[in-house]
Amino acid sequence: MELKNLVDIKISNCFSLQFKKRRGNRGEKQLDIDKVNDFFTILKSGAINTVYQPIVSLENGSILGYEALSRISISQCELSIEDLFQVAAQEYRLWELEQLCRAKALENAIRKPYNAKLFINVDPNIIHDPEIFAGFTCEKLQQYGLCPDDIIFEITERSAISDVNTFTAAINHYQSQHFKIAIDDFGSGYSGMNRVCALSPNFMKIDMQLIRNIDSDTMKKSAVAAVVKFCKESGIVTIAEGIETEAELKTLIELNIDYGQGYLLARPEKNFNGISKEFQIYIENENYRKNTIGILGEIGVLAKKKQCVSVDDNIFDIFVAMKNDAKITEVCVLDENNYICGMLTRSFIFEKFSGQFGYNLSKRIKAQNLINQDFLVVDKKSPIEKAAELAMSREFSKVYDAIVVTDQKLYVGIVTIKDLLNSAISIQVSRAKCSNPLTGLPGNTEIQNLISSKIIEAQPFSMIYIDIDNFKPYNDAYGFTMGDQMIITLGSILKECAETGEFVGHIGGDDFVIISNRHRSQAFCKTILDLFSAQTKALYTQEDIEKGFIVSRNRNGFTDTFPLATISIAVVTNRFNQYSNLSELSKIIAHTKKLAKMENGNSVVVI
Repeated sequence: MELKNLVDIKISNCFSLQFKKRRGNRGEKQLDIDKVNDFFTILKSGAINTVYQPIVSLENGSILGYEALSRISISQCELSIEDLFQVAAQEYRLWELEQLCRAKALENAIRKPYNAKLFINVDPNIIHDPEIFAGFTCEKLQQYGLCPDDIIFEITERSAISDVNTFTAAINHYQSQHFKIAIDDFGSGYSGMNRVCALSPNFMKIDMQLIRNIDSDTMKKSAVAAVVKFCKESGIVTIAEGIETEAELKTLIELNIDYGQGYLLARPEKNFNGISKEFQIYIENENYRKNTIGILGEIGVLAKKKQCVSVDDNIFDIFVAMKNDAKITEVCVLDENNYICGMLTRSFIFEKFSGQFGYNLSKRIKAQNLINQDFLVVDKKSPIEKAAELAMSREFSKVYDAIVVTDQKLYVGIVTIKDLLNSAISIQVSRAKCSNPLTGLPGNTEIQNLISSKIIEAQPFSMIYIDIDNFKPYNDAYGFTMGDQMIITLGSILKECAETGEFVGHIGGDDFVIISNRHRSQAFCKTILDLFSAQTKALYTQEDIEKGFIVSRNRNGFTDTFPLATISIAVVTNRFNQYSNLSELSKIIAHTKKLAKMENGNSVVVI
């Protein structure tokens, strides 16, 4: 009896101590109790709504998937969603809250667009719970019209993991069941690269604190660039969180981040919305601008439509076709809407039908049950160089697999590695023939082709023509070698001034062109003028510099004085005028050049 009383006293004292810890001082008591009461009200009534924020391709603006975000649906609640999970952890009811949020997210997911992924946040300390396993079986997901390939678990970097071994075993289980894993809030948490290397995630979500003001913060830019390099080499897809400004978006595109999400692109909504057409065009244009300089062309021109199969086709038929035709090295598996679902390679199919029981076990299987989703797919507008880089960065066993080319996820065709290499070599040889031998810059053929394409695209552009004033007298006075050096100097200045994505060409002699995907102004041209004035001083004698002129022969063969070389720049844009053909544009360019040459010294005329 005395022992029982002693135990009761200890329990009572323990409860009293816990209550005192919770309530703190008098000012905190009511607030904490209100929060706990609100928590249990929410848990009991299921007062959670789910909103969905799109995760957007920073290459073409298409939607990869949606992050499911929980929101409290009762009014006058003391809790934020962060507070709610903190109270749940303190009350040892975290699993129940996670279960409620997950159920709400999944029951609405039946409305999501086809092929869109669903990103679900999971606390790392409960992911190994058996109830989680039960909630994500194939049978359970089928109730919501989902499959494992649709689900990405976001494991937050903010939480420490209490049982690393059990947690890792749980992750391995999910990955073996074709679920994908994303590291959430990377850059804000406990274990950094150690956790990444241990988990081998499919996605890396870079924390918004690293993204905020990245356009003006060189340290953040360097840090994110290092993360991108690591992920590219490791086959991990990068996602930037919390994008809020256009400047941040532009910088992330330049850093080759794969996907992004944030209020700038789209706010979380109850419906599965996409992004505006305006931002989709912006993303496409920024990528085109980024990749224009030095490109071999778009991968789409190399794509060839080859034999495809549907998800319901029997793989035995595929095996027979491959056996009868050695040229069939792979087939793409498409759904009824022409979306690419996966690829079946020759080696994989033959492996399935090998061995003592392979034939009997495999002959009745449908393609959808065996498709390999680990294949390289690129948009048709992707540069050939980028596609080649991605292909060569794959694991060794997949390096020579074909590249699938799509247009907004719709199947366009495939490009074999052989075709890719042959085309790249052919294009490089062709360009070498057309390039100016003095500067190595593209010549007239490529310049005219690019100008024609700009007219057809009807996107913003500037044609910037640059030539040297008084070049012939200089060339006569100082000789051809020094004349060539002045031309080389100007070519180098133009390449230095041109931003990523701007094309620099050498028309011939002392005439150059810059073709830009934006409306350029006099401020850009002034940089060229200043650099030319500074760098060409080394090409004159000190005496000529001090005099400010040179002595040479004029067109009639008589000795005359000439000013030091300057530059005339003519800029023609489609800001106010649209051009229907090359002939019309050429007339305007010639007129603008004439106006620029009429001015003495350095001159810029913008139309």
